[in-house]
Amino acid sequence: MTITATIPAPAPAPRHLTAADLPLWLVTMPTTSPTGARGEQTFAVRALTYDEALGAAATTAYAHPALRHRRGARIDTAAARATLHH
Repeated sequence: MTITATIPAPAPAPRHLTAADLPLWLVTMPTTSPTGARGEQTFAVRALTYDEALGAAATTAYAHPALRHRRGARIDTAAARATLHH
């Protein structure tokens, strides 16, 4: 008796995603100025998931250019919301 087995074809190698391949998210965070005025700051980030987009935007929110743009306003990263850009 001869037993034959079928060997499945190898899966294609995973493709490395570049930043341009990732979805674009618009992440908006509320701000409060030193005088109490309320506003928002929005960040465009590329990320695979909603949570990754929030994390990337939170990191960017504390970078020098974003801090300078807010001119002393506090930002609430915990209240961030993200929208997938189409």
